[in-house]
Amino acid sequence: MLKGTKLHPYTEPLDGGWGWMIVFHFFLVNMLLMGMTKNFAIFFVVFQEEFDSTSEQIGWIGSLLSSLRFIAGPLAAIFCEKFGEKSTSIFGVLLICTGYLISSLATGISFLCVSMGLLPGLGSAYIYHAATVITAKYFKKRLGLSIAIARSGMGLTFLLAPLTKILIDEYDWPGFTETILHLLSGWVADQKWINNYHCYKAYLILCGITNLLAPLATTFPLLMTYSIFFAIFCGSYMALIVPVMIDLAGTSALNKFLGFTAFFAGLAVLSGPPIAGWLYDRTETYVYSFIFSGTCFLLSSVPLFFMPLATKWVKRTTKSSKTKDSNKSLQSLKPGEKLEIPDWH
Repeated sequence: MLKGTKLHPYTEPLDGGWGWMIVFHFFLVNMLLMGMTKNFAIFFVVFQEEFDSTSEQIGWIGSLLSSLRFIAGPLAAIFCEKFGEKSTSIFGVLLICTGYLISSLATGISFLCVSMGLLPGLGSAYIYHAATVITAKYFKKRLGLSIAIARSGMGLTFLLAPLTKILIDEYDWPGFTETILHLLSGWVADQKWINNYHCYKAYLILCGITNLLAPLATTFPLLMTYSIFFAIFCGSYMALIVPVMIDLAGTSALNKFLGFTAFFAGLAVLSGPPIAGWLYDRTETYVYSFIFSGTCFLLSSVPLFFMPLATKWVKRTTKSSKTKDSNKSLQSLKPGEKLEIPDWH
């Protein structure tokens, strides 16, 4: 924190009140940031014609844009810790605005990689990280629902492309479905009927299976069916990311772990579009791109199957540590001195 700055710690989450304005802010962040990423496809064909580039080359612009939101997570966490969430958000906005303003001067793909990829990607990381951390500080009992409401903004990204009526007509239903499922998934998470990580694991597996079956969608009705089901499963697992992380690490460690988690997720996001573009350029079909995506979803669920073992190991280690501490206390007692029993709860 800057010198001379007063600290105002959050003693108890508000679970309402002004917190809902924070949620609304996070909702707009999700809608605008994801809108930048999803609507990049509109420019894809234009860039191909304008700069005579391959799908793989142009894919790097979108890859940088989407991946840096995650990869720059640790950097955003440090900035947030030092200057606070408000300053972090403002800095992110400046980066995004600067990038898009200078994009009009682009003369090639390399320039656009910086102006439409690097700068907006870094800005997105700062804004998104700050919004996530501050929302978690304002909510506890309704954390799952508040995050879900905020993330449901992703389902309304089609509103950012009003001039592309055909795209809206074709994709507004999976936008609507994704929004509803974000809300439903967050509400279910707050009820604690099932451990959050079990639901999270199931949604990842269903995302993988859906993508593996995507090549079978050879007609428009089947394509719409695929889009709706993928939106359902994808929206559900994304709404659970923060609640699962807090269940595992706690609110106090969210800033640090969110940064590291975002970094590793960004590595995958960075490589995805170029690999998909490379597969299409070599095979002239998107079948292998969907198979690659589905396989990645399935592999990402594997570590969650080891959660019970990890939990048992932590409990066993903690119990052993407590026993050793108790034995040391007994050995250090002086004659006539009473042993104070610590409260481990």
